[in-house]
Amino acid sequence: LQLQVLWEEILKRFEKIEVLEEPELLPNSFVKGYTKMMVRVVPKA
Repeated sequence: LQLQVLWEEILKRFEKIEVLEEPELLPNSFVKGYTKMMVRVVPKA
């Protein structure tokens, strides 16, 4: 639920979120996720 609220608030404030480069994966077979993801956010006018 908290992540849902977080994304709702982010999407209210920004017009667009772009991924700038390929995300870096966490080198772990137990936990899957990213260590780094470069993005650009465009604020709503």
